[in-house]
Amino acid sequence: MVVAIVIELPTDLFKSPAEAFDNYLEKLEKGGAKKTRPFEVELTTYNPIIPNSKVVHVLTHSEYPASSFAYIDHSNTQMLVADNTFIALMDKLKALRVFDVRLSKTRVRGTRLEYQDFVINLGTVSQTETTKGLVLEVAFVAMDETRDGYCLIQEFLQSFLNTTKQKIQRLITEQLSIWLRSLKDRKDNEYNPSVTLLQYLDILGMRKQSNG
Repeated sequence: MVVAIVIELPTDLFKSPAEAFDNYLEKLEKGGAKKTRPFEVELTTYNPIIPNSKVVHVLTHSEYPASSFAYIDHSNTQMLVADNTFIALMDKLKALRVFDVRLSKTRVRGTRLEYQDFVINLGTVSQTETTKGLVLEVAFVAMDETRDGYCLIQEFLQSFLNTTKQKIQRLITEQLSIWLRSLKDRKDNEYNPSVTLLQYLDILGMRKQSNG
C-alpha cells in the first residue's frame, strides 16, 4: 500500500521557479535521494456545451501509465478510474460538440527520485509556456498502516523543508484533509491512487480557475 502527500513548494525566496526547482532537487540529492526517471501529471478540463451538464476534469500520472482519473465537479470525492481509452472517448465527445476544452492543459513535469522507502516526485507546474510554481509529491511505499505512512511523510517534509508540523499541516490539500478525517472516523480509510490525483486536482484545478 502507498500513502502520498502532494503540496505546493514555496518559491518566493528564489529568483525564479527554475532556480527553486534546482535548489530543491540539489537538496534532495545531497540528502541521499537518487534520480530514477522523469515524471509528469497532466490535467485537462472539459467544459460542457449542453446546458445543465457538469465540468469533467481528467488527469493522468506517469506513476500510473495505464490509467486515467476523471472527476466531475460537485461530486464530493468520487473519482472514476479508467484505462486511457477514456481520454479518447472524451476527445470524441469534444469532436461531437458535447464538451469544449477552453483552457490549455496544465502539466507538472519534473524528476522522480527514490530515498529508502520514499518515492519523491518534484515538478514544475506550467500552463502553455507559463510556469506557475512547484509541486512536491512524497509517497511512502512500505507500510501496513495508513496513518503510520502519513506520519512518516510528515516527518520527512518537516526535515526537508526545515519547518514545523503545524506549517506542514497547513500545506496539505482539502482532499487529503477529508481522507485524514475518514481515518479518525474509521471509514473509507484505505488509501488509493485516486486520493493522490485528487490532491493534484486541488492544486492544479485552482490554478486553472484563477487563470481562466
